Amino acid sequence: MSDTKPVAEPGPDWPSPDALSFAMLVLLGIGFGAMFALNRLATTNGVPVVPYVFWQSLGASVVLLAICAVVRQWPSLGFAHLKVYLVMGALNVVIPYSVLSLVAPKVPSGVLSLGLALVPVMIYGLALPLRLDRFRWLRLAGILLGLLGVLLVLVPKASLPSPGMAGWLALGLIAPLSFALRAVLIPLLRPPATKTLPLACGLLIAASVIMALVMVARGEIWLFDGRFGTGHWATIAAMANNAVVFVVLYELIRRAGPVFFGTVNYIAIVVAVGLGLVIFADRHSAWIWIAIALVFAGMYLVNRRGPSTPARG
Repeated sequence: MSDTKPVAEPGPDWPSPDALSFAMLVLLGIGFGAMFALNRLATTNGVPVVPYVFWQSLGASVVLLAICAVVRQWPSLGFAHLKVYLVMGALNVVIPYSVLSLVAPKVPSGVLSLGLALVPVMIYGLALPLRLDRFRWLRLAGILLGLLGVLLVLVPKASLPSPGMAGWLALGLIAPLSFALRAVLIPLLRPPATKTLPLACGLLIAASVIMALVMVARGEIWLFDGRFGTGHWATIAAMANNAVVFVVLYELIRRAGPVFFGTVNYIAIVVAVGLGLVIFADRHSAWIWIAIALVFAGMYLVNRRGPSTPARG
């Protein structure tokens, strides 16, 4: 009888990202980055947090339902699908969007977006034991290099603009954990042969239902009240942004895997910081340009093929 230790079968070897996957990654990064600016614009211009999350979910689901009707791809109502809609609706929208919208008026959007740098690290840490990806030294080095780039934005200014922001920033870190859980769970929970469009539509409907119940329970009804202004337009823009983001998100994970998808957060950070500079006149040091260079160097390493190490049983 051989005393050789059995070797556990390695995780899936996702295909090399093609040009379309990279284009989707950039589009998704812009959408995620814009989310921080839209949250801040809405919540600082009179839109209550819970109704804001409800309306952007409902508006996006209506847009996707219309597209589903055109292409005749309806969300399935089977138990397995309903379970995915509820879990993904909570992890995609209800938890992170509520937290980020609550924190948005308290912390500059560029600083708040730094929490996204933790998402690829969390995804990789969760994906390895679940055998959703193989261990690759280059990928690990790229993730850490990108994380270092983001830290360079924060560390040279050893403290936040205001000490009172620390608690709000800590609360905001719930969002990246939710995003990471979403990325690693969807390949496990997604029913076979489920198309991306009805999946995204179903989770947004589920999120809308959950937020409607929360909104009614809190007695915090907002029906685009008051004079139509910046907050109203930001809410409408968030609807359109969600409709695009959630379709691209699940299609990208299906095509290239959760770890490649995780690198979208570095692009989102750059976009969020840039929009903060342009829209809100946020001011950051020149360290940000060094950080951007490191972030993109990290993305190159993450997506470059290199030797992998299978886990041992």
